[in-house]
Amino acid sequence: MKIDLSQFRQTFLQESAEHVSAIEAGLLNLRSDPADSELLNAIFRSAHSIKGGAGSFGLTNLVRFTHALENLLDRLRSMEIPVTENVIAVLLESVDVLRALLDGGAAGEDSPLPAAAPDLLQRMEALMANPQIAAPDNGPLIEEKRETSVAAQEQLKLYTVELRPSREIFLSGANPIMLIRNLAGLGTLRSCQVHAEELPSLSELDPSQCYLSWTIELLSARQAEDLREIFEFVEHLATVTIASCAVPSVSADLVIRSDALAIASKAAASKPITLEAVPTVVSPPANKRRRAGDKKTVSGAESSSIRVSTDKVDRLIDLVGELVIAQVMTAQMVDGFTPECLPRLRDAIGAMERNTRELHERVMAVRMMPVGSVFQRYARTVYDIAQSTGKKIRLEISGEETEIDKSMLEQLADPLTHLIRNAADHGIEGPEQRRMAGKAEEGVIDLRAFHRSGRVVIEVADNGAGIDPARVYAKAVERGLIADGAQLAEEQINMLIFEPGFSTRDEVSDLSGRGVGMDVVRRNVQQLSGTVSLASQKGVGSTITIELPLTLAILDGLLVRVADRTLVLPLLSVVESVSPQAGQVNRVAEQGEVIVIREESIPLLHMRRFLEIATPDKAQRDGSLVIVVEAGRKKVGLVVDELLGQQQVVVKSLERNLRRIEGLMGATILGDGCVAPIVDVAVIATMDLFSLQTAVAGHTRTMLLPVQLQAS
Repeated sequence: MKIDLSQFRQTFLQESAEHVSAIEAGLLNLRSDPADSELLNAIFRSAHSIKGGAGSFGLTNLVRFTHALENLLDRLRSMEIPVTENVIAVLLESVDVLRALLDGGAAGEDSPLPAAAPDLLQRMEALMANPQIAAPDNGPLIEEKRETSVAAQEQLKLYTVELRPSREIFLSGANPIMLIRNLAGLGTLRSCQVHAEELPSLSELDPSQCYLSWTIELLSARQAEDLREIFEFVEHLATVTIASCAVPSVSADLVIRSDALAIASKAAASKPITLEAVPTVVSPPANKRRRAGDKKTVSGAESSSIRVSTDKVDRLIDLVGELVIAQVMTAQMVDGFTPECLPRLRDAIGAMERNTRELHERVMAVRMMPVGSVFQRYARTVYDIAQSTGKKIRLEISGEETEIDKSMLEQLADPLTHLIRNAADHGIEGPEQRRMAGKAEEGVIDLRAFHRSGRVVIEVADNGAGIDPARVYAKAVERGLIADGAQLAEEQINMLIFEPGFSTRDEVSDLSGRGVGMDVVRRNVQQLSGTVSLASQKGVGSTITIELPLTLAILDGLLVRVADRTLVLPLLSVVESVSPQAGQVNRVAEQGEVIVIREESIPLLHMRRFLEIATPDKAQRDGSLVIVVEAGRKKVGLVVDELLGQQQVVVKSLERNLRRIEGLMGATILGDGCVAPIVDVAVIATMDLFSLQTAVAGHTRTMLLPVQLQAS
């Protein structure tokens, strides 16, 4: 029976993506501790796992490239090659090639080798042929094969090995293919010919007999005695001849392939098979290669599934069982209902309610994932930027175990990428500038995550140059974002960097200068019902803070009535509810109203106006409530008619079913079947709070307002 392996392809791609990420993280950690043998072993095992799975799905090119990578890693494990920056740079570029090959494998076919692969294979072969190239004193690896081969050629020998096994070699348990594989570990297989002239017809073929022989060309710095040791246990079962000759000049149009064993294993070939040379393709600089790879990787395979621990699944099964029991008990009492059953019915319904709430929480826990799975990828981003700009930058990560909804985690990838690049390119200075400023040459970017007040907080901080408010202000005036002479607080000036099209760079580079990155950050975070804030000190550094809800699927809401409609406010955003007293509400030059609470002026938004509902007379408005909500550091008072209570609600997308409505994050279905919109507090604060604050700032000096308002 033939097994259809295609059903397991997605699982393989997901696991391989995790292995690639583990290899990348391990290589970056290896820079700080090159002698960590356990880390090297873990990297090797990840590469071996990818190769093993790829062979099962017919991804031949992935097998061949990973095999070459394995050879280099094995030489590192045996300490034949030192772990240097040059070696790690080659291995990190190999990670990019692995990702590209896995992307091609996701399409269900064997992806061709990327343009960078031939050059990388050459460089890996050069490292294995002459380990001295990896030494730090010799500088960075030379990109061109011609230059590297000249450096390594002096100590290399070209061996021709003839392996002619006897017919009975299989009976002794020996495997000629394993012998050739061991031989390949001593150098580079330049070619491998399989001779099948003695292969009989199928009707006369004896599976226990060996009819093949091999001619191998090996490029190696080892002595002939080392090669002969490979065959010392089969000398009586095979004829082995080893001859050496001068190494021919290695031209730039030849790639020495270490995957010739795949061809050697084609035992059914009817004539000799020769491994052909492949033209070299010079790879682009590391930073440009990475730029293309940042868009989409094998994460597409990751996003379609979630790995869940068996403990969480077992608990869900237990809860469902308890829920079924409570439902059966309730149904029986309803069928034979009498007034005496009412207390027991209430208890049963209460049990169902408790189990349902816990089931909600457990299901949401299944969707929660640690942010570390996203954070780890930025170590490579910082490494690439440091290499391309000549800066010394270290990324420090904390709070990787902080959990957030998986769907939100995936949407955070792009905003965090922009923030990390911005900190590395704009924030961290070059080594010379930092020395002149009395700082350490190495800049530090801190990526932190933690919980605060039921929300997830992510901070990206750097100890770089900070933001110059005067320069930001001048650029904003130059680009027409604000009027010349506008009175803005320093915090408002700094937040201008999030405006579309804003950039302080005069020239566009491949990292920044187009004025789109920070705008994308704010827009994407707002779509997640989150907020962005910025704190900066010139010459000291900057900190950008993102606050997000734990999940967008289920939330605790505060139900309020506005006219004949019910609205839901996220409970975590609610600060307090206030019944305004006479003189507590002040109008600001007909631009809006503010309420003064404990000497703090908070702008008001009448939800009737927001929903375009006719405003009642003054007597009815005087009985309204103000619900003070907070988004980041901003507060706004929402004027409603009545407070109905709180309830856990399931968020349904409006954009998916109707269209996106600014100020609403979605809707929910209440117990009576009515649809209640859910207010997006973060967008409301941005939409109205800024304009009202500007109105207050522009008129406090000319209007007779309370002292508390003037102080704000």
